[in-house]
Amino acid sequence: MFFDERVALFNVEASSSKEVIKIAADELYRRGIVKEDFFEHVLLREKEFPTGLATDKYGIAIPHTDSKYVNRSQIEFVSLKSPVKFKNMGNMSEDVEVTHVFMIAMSQPHEQAETLAKLMGMFSDEELMQRMYECSSKEEYESILKEKGLI
Repeated sequence: MFFDERVALFNVEASSSKEVIKIAADELYRRGIVKEDFFEHVLLREKEFPTGLATDKYGIAIPHTDSKYVNRSQIEFVSLKSPVKFKNMGNMSEDVEVTHVFMIAMSQPHEQAETLAKLMGMFSDEELMQRMYECSSKEEYESILKEKGLI
């Protein structure tokens, strides 16, 4: 998958899932990737269909919304300094301690399913996820994502 620019935020400090989503959405908006109301619609979707995912060792979130709020397709990768709680996509009454957020902004509806499939494959690669968790720079983080064809 090819995107026209890299959007990776490394070692971000946030106190809540809403704050992480706001930081990520603001960056996408600043770059003209999403429309002004993208953030609002990601939050609305997150309330109804949470995106926290607990893998064997790591908590991940994949917030997103409909393509009509997106100007051009992009995934934004956010590495968090400290975990924040997202609601579990499989059970809304459970929280997932999330360390990596993959904000999906797809301008075409069919791209969302393809992107989610690629990300799920990445999440099941324990070695790769361990490397992401341990990386110490934005460049190293981007290198790992590039290996997987995500940037």
